[in-house]
Order: sequence, then C-alpha cells, then structure tokens
Amino acid sequence: GWAVGQESKVMLNSRSGSNKQSSLETIVNKAILIIFLIQLVMAVISAIFAGIWASNSCSAHSYLGCNPSGARTASLTFWTYIILLNSLIPASLIVTMEIVKVVHASFIGWDNVLVKGWDKKESKWRRAEAHTSSLNEGLGQIDYIFSDKTGTLTENKMELRYVSVDAEIFGADTGEKYDAIDDDDRINLEPTGKSRAEQQCAAVAGSAAWVFNRMLAVCQTVMIEVEEDGSLSYNADSPDEVALVLGGKGFGCEFTGREGGDLTQLNVYPSGVVGEGPSKAEVWRVLNVIPFSSKRKRMTVAVQRVKPPPENPDQVEFWMKGADNVIMDRISKSSNEPLIARYNKHLLHFSMEGLRTLCFATKSMTKAAHGAWAKKWEDATLLPPAEREIRFEQLASEVEDKDFGLVGCTAVEDKLQENVPETIVRLARAQIKLWVLTGDKQETAIEIGRSTNLLTPNMDIHVLNCNSSYDMNARLDSCLADSSNSDNKQGLVVDGATLNFVLEGDANGQLVTKDCADKFVMLATRCRSVVVCRSSPLQKALVVLLVKKYIPSCRSLAVGDGANDVPMIRAASIGIGIAGLEGMQAARASDYSVQQFQDLDRLLLHHGRLSYFRIANMCTYFFYKSWTFTLPQWIFGFYCGYSGQTYYEALYVPSYNMFFTSMPVFARAVLDTDLDIRKADPLLPELYHVSIEDRLFNKKTLSVDLFLSFVHAAACFYLPHYTFSLDDSDLWQLSLATYSLVIFVCTIRIMVHSRSFSGLLIFAYVASFVVYIAWEYAYDAAGSLTIRGAAPELNQNNVKFKLLMLLAAGGTFASEMLMRWATDNFKTSNVDIVRSAKPDAIQEEGDRRTKEASAAQAGTD
Repeated sequence: GWAVGQESKVMLNSRSGSNKQSSLETIVNKAILIIFLIQLVMAVISAIFAGIWASNSCSAHSYLGCNPSGARTASLTFWTYIILLNSLIPASLIVTMEIVKVVHASFIGWDNVLVKGWDKKESKWRRAEAHTSSLNEGLGQIDYIFSDKTGTLTENKMELRYVSVDAEIFGADTGEKYDAIDDDDRINLEPTGKSRAEQQCAAVAGSAAWVFNRMLAVCQTVMIEVEEDGSLSYNADSPDEVALVLGGKGFGCEFTGREGGDLTQLNVYPSGVVGEGPSKAEVWRVLNVIPFSSKRKRMTVAVQRVKPPPENPDQVEFWMKGADNVIMDRISKSSNEPLIARYNKHLLHFSMEGLRTLCFATKSMTKAAHGAWAKKWEDATLLPPAEREIRFEQLASEVEDKDFGLVGCTAVEDKLQENVPETIVRLARAQIKLWVLTGDKQETAIEIGRSTNLLTPNMDIHVLNCNSSYDMNARLDSCLADSSNSDNKQGLVVDGATLNFVLEGDANGQLVTKDCADKFVMLATRCRSVVVCRSSPLQKALVVLLVKKYIPSCRSLAVGDGANDVPMIRAASIGIGIAGLEGMQAARASDYSVQQFQDLDRLLLHHGRLSYFRIANMCTYFFYKSWTFTLPQWIFGFYCGYSGQTYYEALYVPSYNMFFTSMPVFARAVLDTDLDIRKADPLLPELYHVSIEDRLFNKKTLSVDLFLSFVHAAACFYLPHYTFSLDDSDLWQLSLATYSLVIFVCTIRIMVHSRSFSGLLIFAYVASFVVYIAWEYAYDAAGSLTIRGAAPELNQNNVKFKLLMLLAAGGTFASEMLMRWATDNFKTSNVDIVRSAKPDAIQEEGDRRTKEASAAQAGTD
C-alpha cells in the first residue's frame, strides 16, 4: 500500500537539524548581555542624578517646566537613557557578521587548492562547498577531530587481495596459492607456484570452492551497466560489493546480469580465467534477500539453482556474508574446529596487513521450511514501519543465528588517500587530537593507525577488550596508573563491545553514560591518538557526545563519507562530509564538504584560522566604535541636568554605523590578512593556537577596548568642550565637533591595526572620510534648521577645530602605533615572529618541525 504522512520515506528519513554555534559567537552573545547590564547601570546612575537634580533645583529653574518630584523624574530619565544609550549594543554587528561570514564561505568554494578535478557525471568541478556560513571561524578553533576510516582516510577503492577457501590461501590478483607457515600466533605466506585454477575452479559441485565461487557472484546487490564497447561495468552502493564480484570474475565465475529481478545469470569458466576456453551458463533464483545494514553487519540471500537443474530440487540454500566476528558467532558448533582455527589465523594475518575481512557461510533448508519462513517474511512487509523493522529482525534471526557452515573468507585492500600521513602530522603540530572510529576488525584498525602514524612504536598503547563492567573498571584503573607513571606518548584502542560498558544510546539516540565513563574519558584525553574499532554508527555519534559532555569547552569536528557517518557528523560541533564513492549522504548532511581528507589542512589551518582572525578583530572593533560613539551622549548628561537632551542630531545617530564606519570594518573583515599565506604556509600549524586559545577575542581584549573607548570618548567630548568654552559656539557645533573626532579616531585606529593594505582596503578607509565630509555639507544644506551652518563654520572658519582634528588624529596614530610596537616587541607571538621572518628561514623552520613531528609520529625520535 501507499505510505503517507509520518510513514512516508521522506518523513521517516528526515531529522531535525541541530543548532550549531561557534564559540566566538557564544562570546559575542555573552558580551552583548554584559553590555546591556552596563547600559542599565548607566541609565540607573543618570536616573538617580536626575532625581536628585529635580528635587534640589527644579524650583529654582521654574522656566524649564520640570517636575520637582524626584521619583517621577528618575523613572522617566531611566527609560530616556535606555533609549539614548541603545547604540552601546552594536545591533549592526550581527548583520555585518553574517554578511562577512557569507563572503568567507564563498572564499572556501572559490579556493582552487580545494578543487580535485572535473566531475563528468555532474558536469562541474569537484570542489569544497560550505553548506553553512555560521561556523567559518569555528574551523580555526578545533580541538578534536573524529574521523571515519573507510573512504575518509582511505580511497574506498576496494581490491580483492586474498581469498581463503578450505583454509587454503590464494592471491586474488594472480590466483597463486600460498602456504601459510605458522610463526607463533601468526603466519607467514610463501607462494607455492600453484594456481587456484588448477585446484579449485573445476571443483565438484557442492564443495567449498564450488560454493564460494558462486557466492562471490550471486550474494550481492551489484548493478550492471553495458559500456559503449560492449563490456560490462559494475556499480553498487558499497565498493566492497564490486570488489567481490570482480574477484569472482577473476576466478572464473562472471556475473552477467539479472532477468525478471530475481534470476541471476552467470558465465562459469572451468579454466578459471574468463574468456579462456568454453563457458557454462548458470542461472540462480534469488528467493529472498536479507539486506546488509551497519547494525547487522551481514547480508543473507536465499537461492536455488535454476540452470542447470539442481540435483536436489527440494533444497534451498542460504548464503550469508559479513564481518568475521558476526559470521563466526553463527557457525555450527559441530564444525571442524582445527579448520576454524586455521581460518582465524588467516583472518588475523589479513587484518594485521590492514586488509578488510569478510567471511562467507552457508546452510541448507527444505523447500517447505523455506516456504513457511518466506510467508512470514512477506506478511511482515505489510506491517507498520516500526513493527515491520522489529519483525524483520526476528525473522532474520530465525534463519541466520545457527547451523551455518563456514565456506571461506576474503581480504580486501583499501589504500590510504594521498597525503593522509602528512596531513595527520600537520594537524598534530597544530595540537589537534585525532580519533579514528571504524567498523573494521581491531587488528585492521591498529594497522591503519600505524600506517598513518597515529599509533607509533614508541607509544604506550592501551587496548581495551573487556567482557564485563567490573573488568572494564579494573582495566581502566590499571591503564590510568600506567599512563601516570610513563613518560611515553599514549595511545588507546577500544572495540565497540567494550564501549558498551562506557555508554549507550536511549530510545531517541541520546547519550546515556555508565559508571566508568569518567575514567574512560580521563584515559582517552591523556592519549595522543584514539582508535575505536567495531563501532556502530550510533556509537560513533555517542563517542562525540561523550567527549563534549565531559569536556564542555571542546570544539569538535567529525569527518566521514558515508550514510553511516551522518549521526557522528551531526553530533560534532562542525561536520565535514567527504564526497566519495558511498554517495552524497554525508556531504549533504554536513556543514562543509570536501573531496579528500588532506583538504582538512587547508580548510582548518588556512580558512578557519584566517576567518577567526578577521571576525575576532571585527567584533572587538565593533564594540569599541559603538562605545566610543555612545559614551559622549552619557557624559553630556552631566552638563544638561540629566534632562535626556540628545547630544547628536537625530539623523547622525543611525548614519554613524550605516554609512561612516561600516565600510572600513567590512573591508577589513573581508580583505585583511595577518600574514602572507604563501610565505607562512610551512608554519601554519604552529600559528593555529592563536584561534584555539581565543587570543584575539576574549574578556581581556574586550576589557582593553572598553577602557580605550572610555578614554577616547572622553577626549572626543572634552577637547571641543574646553576648546570652545569661551567661544559663542552652539550645541550643534560642539556636538558635530565631537562626532567628527569620533569618526576620525575610530577610522585611524582600524587603519593602524590593519596588517595588510590592498588597493580595495585603502579605498574603503579613504572613502569613509570622503563620504562623511560630503554628508556634512549635503545634510547642512538640506537638513534641520537647528544644525544648519554648523559644518561650514567648523570646517572652514574654525581654526581651533582644525587643530583639534590634527591633535586627535596624531594622538590616536601615535598612541596606537606605540601600543602595537610594544605588543609586537614585548609580547611576541608566533604570528609576530613569522611575520618578521624571511621566507627562506620560515621554510627551513617548517621543514625542521615537519621532520621532528614525522619522527615523533613514526616513533623514531
């Protein structure tokens, strides 16, 4: 039937979006709240003084028409000053910041370094994409990276390397047989010179080799496309499927197509080589498919041979493939134990080579028994979605949980992506910790950790494989004691089953911690690298949430390429999706998408760090210029009886942020750079700490800017006040003089603190002055009569005002340059050192640090 409403696929697959916010934006929100409290305090102070003045002086100044009631006057004055001081809170900051962030996000998409070729299918360049603009600066503040392995660290281009059938190992590429020579708990492979074609392909029907060949070709969901030259190409949701089908073809069983949806067609070559000698057509009917899922980690098909007719037509075969631990748990207890032991050694050897392993098993069922089971399966398809999933799981368990016989196993190679070890070294230099979470076997995960230099020979590696909560607590205590007494770097490896003693998910997938969670996090945070193996998609997300819970200040990034990585991507502070071979689910669910793991280097160390530098400086300057502009209004209250008289002419108030100071701050936030990126690139990891530690936007920087705004506001108010005190200047000339000084002081200050000057940036600064001067004359001619004539009088006839402008501009420039010089020379940061260094020296130091970090990662330091 039709599924509608909440049971439709769209609604079942939809998830509410998580509200993510960068730490800098959080600080901005807190700062705005604090400024609002300061505004309240200032309004209360003005209200108190206004009430006192009204009580004491109203009767002596009856011509003002003021109310002698101190309480009533204070109440009205409070609300008056709340309105007059509203520009203390920079409302335009939020709008400007969002626009700037959109531009920064566009820079990511325009970056040619992040372009990885032309996508023929989509007819567009394969480049990085920003799906949100609100987290750009957060890319420069990452503490932890949680990464998937397959398709993220590796290419996800699978190639079958070995098969083990009847506990004999064959090379998938050459078909050569290997002798497995025992070496303690491991084996060594030695080629025999014999091929599988000689021994296996002509095996009698029903033998392990005969079944295994056909399982490779039939137990799959691969789709076939016919190319223009008539050749067949295979496509599947998982690259493993294609690798196995191609492996079957390499051993003489070629999958050629499907007919009617349930008939799988094969060409079988007795020679063992497709195209050599005659072939025999075989047709297999796939009666049922129990699909693979990341939770089940296995796939089962019910099949029966149609052509040639089966020897026993009353028999249905169940063929199952999946993760080795899942399949081994379902092997019949009556199986040949020595043979199983050999398989286990083979699996261990494959895993320690970093290969992905799968096991294949089979069992038979009578046609009648299968028919009864198939009827229940068909009935379950009519149930509501929630009940249907539960029933499917029950029926799958009826078939899969017992009496299977092991047929063979495979080892698939998935090579590392380009520059993965080098990228990990650069991230480690930036003090970013990397956790790898994978569904692979423990030995495979460890080998990948070693090949990427996450786990090194000189590292104390703690392996957690526990069977009970008691064992877990004891093991954690032991590991914590060992890590405290060791000077070596620490590493941690834990499997999904053991992780269940630390955390679990509730019915809604939310984190539920257990008794030993705090000890686990304590141990994990002491480790440079953590590898979580045999983990489910839910566990990946829960691990991220666990770290965020116990380390509230943690800024996390999750990166993955498949649909099973989506929960982890959503759980992290920032999610990165890799547009790989497993589809676009991860990329579409992410905040940013890239093409390869190595792109994280450019995304974090360049775009993230630079975005933080620009936005942090923009925010501090925004608060400074808002306070400097508004404080003269409050000071003026002490000279007007706290009457609430506005100090600035009405239209000048919104124009300050809208026209006269917006262009410099926007231009600097988009164009200013603290370093020449081409020059500084070798040492970018050592500069990343500035943004991680929030050095440019914190309580200290805001306090300094608040203090400077009081000083500059007082100077801009009192200089005209005392200079013009003996003249016949009116209020509007005094106010316009203060207004002009504020604009010049604020603009000169942003110019002094700019670290780079381009033509556009200089134009923005100069244009700010030109627009203001033009506005003065235009508004004087067309504006209110009360202010008419003030601008020409000040600018053309008042020599004192010109001297004040020179004094303010020169004083601001000199004081700011002095503070900048003191900071650069007495509080030198890594950025200052790199800025003043020569390119050759930077390259040499970068090479040295890379060599040291690589040696430390490789364990040769």
